[in-house]
Amino acid sequence: MTEFAIGQRWLSETETELGLGIVVNLDYRLVTVFYPACEEERTYAKANAPLSRMTFAAGDRIQTQAGDALIVSAVEQVDQLLIYQAAPEDDPAALRPVPESQLGYQVELSAVTDRLFSKQLDSNNWFNLRVAALHARTQAEQSPVLGLRGPRIDLIGHQLWIAHEVANRFAPRVLLADEVGLGKTIEAGLILHQQLHTHRASRVLIVVPQPLVHQWFVEMVRRFNLHFSIFDRERLEALQPDESVRDMFARLLEEEHSGVASTPENPFLSEQLILCSTEFLAHCNMDQLASAEWDLLVVDEAHHLSWSEDAPSDAYQRVARLAAAARGLLLLTATPEQLGVESHFARLHLLDPDRFPTLEAFRSEQQDYQRIAALAGELVDNSIWSADLKARLQALLPDIAPEESRRAQILRELLDRSGTGRVLFRNTRKHVEGFPERHVEGIPLPFPEFYANGEPDDALHPESGFNDDRWCAEDPRVSWLAEFLRRDRSRKVLVICARKETAIDLHAWCGYKLGMNVAVFHEDMDLISRDRAAAYFADPEDGAQALICSEIGSEGRNFQFAHHLVLLDLPRNPDLLEQRIGRLDRIGQTQDIQIHVPYFSDHPQEVLFQWYDQGMQAFTRTNPAGTQILAGSREQLDAALASPKDTTLRAALVEDTRTLAQQLQRQLEAGRDRLLELSSHQPEQAAALIAHLADADAAPPSDFMDSAFERFGVEVEEHSEHAIILKPGPHMIEPFPHLPEEGITVTAHRPTALSRDDLQFLTWEHPMVQGAIELVLSEDRGKASVALLRNPKVKPGTLLIEAFYTVECSAPRALQASRFLPGTIIRSLLDAQGRDLSQAISFPGLSQQCHKMEKPLARKIVDSQQALLEKLLANDQQRVNAQAEEIIQAALATMRTHQDGERNRLVQLQQKNPAIRQEEIDFLDRQTDALRQHLAEARCQLAAVRVIVAAAS
Repeated sequence: MTEFAIGQRWLSETETELGLGIVVNLDYRLVTVFYPACEEERTYAKANAPLSRMTFAAGDRIQTQAGDALIVSAVEQVDQLLIYQAAPEDDPAALRPVPESQLGYQVELSAVTDRLFSKQLDSNNWFNLRVAALHARTQAEQSPVLGLRGPRIDLIGHQLWIAHEVANRFAPRVLLADEVGLGKTIEAGLILHQQLHTHRASRVLIVVPQPLVHQWFVEMVRRFNLHFSIFDRERLEALQPDESVRDMFARLLEEEHSGVASTPENPFLSEQLILCSTEFLAHCNMDQLASAEWDLLVVDEAHHLSWSEDAPSDAYQRVARLAAAARGLLLLTATPEQLGVESHFARLHLLDPDRFPTLEAFRSEQQDYQRIAALAGELVDNSIWSADLKARLQALLPDIAPEESRRAQILRELLDRSGTGRVLFRNTRKHVEGFPERHVEGIPLPFPEFYANGEPDDALHPESGFNDDRWCAEDPRVSWLAEFLRRDRSRKVLVICARKETAIDLHAWCGYKLGMNVAVFHEDMDLISRDRAAAYFADPEDGAQALICSEIGSEGRNFQFAHHLVLLDLPRNPDLLEQRIGRLDRIGQTQDIQIHVPYFSDHPQEVLFQWYDQGMQAFTRTNPAGTQILAGSREQLDAALASPKDTTLRAALVEDTRTLAQQLQRQLEAGRDRLLELSSHQPEQAAALIAHLADADAAPPSDFMDSAFERFGVEVEEHSEHAIILKPGPHMIEPFPHLPEEGITVTAHRPTALSRDDLQFLTWEHPMVQGAIELVLSEDRGKASVALLRNPKVKPGTLLIEAFYTVECSAPRALQASRFLPGTIIRSLLDAQGRDLSQAISFPGLSQQCHKMEKPLARKIVDSQQALLEKLLANDQQRVNAQAEEIIQAALATMRTHQDGERNRLVQLQQKNPAIRQEEIDFLDRQTDALRQHLAEARCQLAAVRVIVAAAS
């Protein structure tokens, strides 16, 4: 076993871009190495650590952490550590000791030429795959939509713009308040994905109401490839040993390290991505949870955190403690300030207690802001501005001429100088295109006498009184459904009912006894079974005509390829009804939605249907005030449900509900914030993001991955037009990244991925693709190759050298240095005289003419031409270094211009809008200093070389 010691310098053989590492921790089988260049740690098993000891001999050049360049004179070893006696090149007498722990982290490597001249040669296919991986990594870093290419989402403008705007901030703290159905969860997921992908964040905590835990878990996995660990009481108990075990370990530790106090391990540090419920917060150790160093906290349904100035709820106080400890915060709610200034202030106070300190101050500020928001609405609504409008505008913005041609600039200034636009985003269906019309059909049916023999759990669900499917033969709703499905077998129909038992019985009756092509979907099925059922329903040719779901069918899944929704029963909560309809009523739905509601006449089901339909028009339009309507009419609703044949009682319920709904709707409209609506969506910028993502979709990783699959022994089978099945092959030497033993099915086609939740969406940001790129680049294979050139126009025996260099900056990933210096590739194509032909002959064109050369001949050529090859590559390295230095200096200039401009903008905004935190400006200053240092230390290295010899045609 290799002997390691703390303080030794080692180099990762698989991740050379990490720079020179230092051993910081050891135990009997593990070694931990810290890489200062990237501020990252790696822990390896001692027995097979992919590490090379970095040592220098007399005459070698070394660099210290202070940046001093020295020449080694002698080396000695003290307690397994090396101490170099070294001096500046221009002052050999000024010797000084340099412990290896004080060496700088930049290191010059020559692994490519070492492999070439030691004749460790690879095939053309390996060389081409390595070059493809280099280009893939470079193009990813240069992408204007970095972090947005991977998620399985529709390309919807307002969602993409909000995600791009928020995710590029330092530790964003915002309230996402889009109207129901506009995709707040997707916006939050996009922000999380981009922050994690760009390493702005690494630790995330999501807190949601208990019924939404599963929905969020599925959404994060299926759409964003983010695997959260669900923490509940059982998980917490499993992570915390009981007292007897803890005491035993404490005694052992005290015996081994007498006088050293031990502290209990924080279980919330065991995972990077954690999902829990708001109910879980009431039982967990809040000290541990709050101290777990969260980069981002996400809280869904934030309006449920009740607050009053005198008595904030316990749930609110617990979330407030987490919000204060987390660097970034995303609050999600569909009900912003229009439905209560007090609760709206409570949420904004969570985001920034300094900016929103008291309710009284917030009320005063809001009064002034409403005037500004109304002015913004006039600016947009009027193409020609009146003299009065210009005068009011001039009084508010004295430094800007009130001209229609400056409309965009003026609106931007209004947003930046006032209001909550920087911390609050709200879009409404009224201003977002792409939604279908909704139509409802109520089907009154007679109540069967059969149900009089049962004892239902709830009058709304009379079938609950039976423990088998006998009720299906007597229930006219089932007969109607069967006839409805038979009338048009080509249409897809989603059927939702409240109870899983109802769904199971209905599926068995329709599928097995009536022979209909239906699938079932309920909470007792595991995730794979649900995926299969959803995929079977989604199949346009051989799939199920109908999917019969329990209430869980209204959570998380989108079935917008279907246009017919059958509600076999109705929930008492308007929000839950909207969730059901929302499975089909999504942006991207291509047809109007037909909602069918069979119900029993003179029965509680009819009361509920009329309450929804006539009282609040809940079937045909969204109603963000549904919860408030329910609260205001609950007693009347209960009375009417208890006496369903009392038409007077029912009519009063409907009329009072209609009045309340209209009143709340007027409040919503009166509270419309036009300035906020304008700031929450920038159509031009959103269109540019969509165009970039469309371009990325047009160039998927399919060709690169096909080559990687072939090289690494992954079996590929055809699945369907746009999908393939991947399995580990019998000759696969090592595990392929994110390929399970049982295999997976993937697609690179976005429309297919959106309609098939059971398929993995293979994009350049998918973990498997990212892993494949890193796997190729961490291998030595492909670094050096020799090929035959078959071209009748080239003289036989002509020698060419094709070299690929990379200009890279080793920096902490959170700095995102690639914004200014993305991994850059420089290609050279040298003839025997050292002339560069790369501009005249492209890599793809040349590769098509390069063919396999037998290894014995290839080795002879390298051996016989080594002196020439060394000379040409050395001269080329000098030329490329000069070119790389120009690139580095340009990156530094771009960085300074960008950072200075961003800082000046924030400073100016801070004078006008206290929503700009000093923390943001301080962070920008620290970031600029770190970027300056790391960009200046960027290096150019040879990444791959191919010797090409022309053959006789």
